[in-house]
Amino acid sequence: MVLIGVKLMIYYVKNKLRQILSEKENKDFEIDQIISYVTKKEKERWLIEKTITKKQIRKAIKIANKRKKNIPLQYLIKNWDFYGINFKVGKGVLIPRQDTETLVDLTLPLIEKDDIILDLGTGTGCISAAIAKNKKDVKIFAVEKFFRAYIYAKKNLKPFKKKVKLFKGDILNEKFAKKFNNINIIVSNPPYISEKELEKIQKEVKFEPKTALYGGKNGLKFYENITLIWKNCLKKGGYLIFEIGESQKNSVETILKKHGFNQVKTYKDLSKKDRVIVAKK
Repeated sequence: MVLIGVKLMIYYVKNKLRQILSEKENKDFEIDQIISYVTKKEKERWLIEKTITKKQIRKAIKIANKRKKNIPLQYLIKNWDFYGINFKVGKGVLIPRQDTETLVDLTLPLIEKDDIILDLGTGTGCISAAIAKNKKDVKIFAVEKFFRAYIYAKKNLKPFKKKVKLFKGDILNEKFAKKFNNINIIVSNPPYISEKELEKIQKEVKFEPKTALYGGKNGLKFYENITLIWKNCLKKGGYLIFEIGESQKNSVETILKKHGFNQVKTYKDLSKKDRVIVAKK
């Protein structure tokens, strides 16, 4: 393995990747992520050292060519940050997004000592992990149905195993839901893309599992069923907190009120789009 210490080599690689990813809006950010992945070094370090191997250059170019075909960058570099935590990701699991950090932001202040939190459809485990990292005296139950996502959740939640217990189960199964009770807070980022929206989603998103995206014909299937099936697991005064699509505010609020929830309020994400609904039982 030949080490190339010539200063210009990092710049050569960056320019080569920039050519390949010329049509990508955030190409410079993505290039930095690719170089960090192949060199196994943070950007600050490889910028100072300016060293890269020929093998790493070939790997970076190979990744860039796949990215050019719209394969998500996160799947190619096999990890992604969420709420200050690095998560393993790959085909078969929904990629953590900054939008979902709003849900965590709103949940954390509501948690009291010894509360029990239920995370429905945990995916990578990002919500559960973020809560566990930021709250000392808390117990979290995370539920995931699909095998690939469950495996990623298991890996990602391992550092938090003292606080988080992972279950493999169907969140739309009433019998399974009866295993849980006395929950203080239920959180969920369920599939919420409608049939029409699914046809128009970004090319990158099409690589993610449909099971984590498609929320039924009108996008409301999971909100209707989760509220119906899981409301009895909540203590009186407990909270049900949903991430929603930006156009679903009125519909999801109506569902929650219909099932007896009060103090139903919608909050916006950093892009000023309706993103999270908090409802009290």
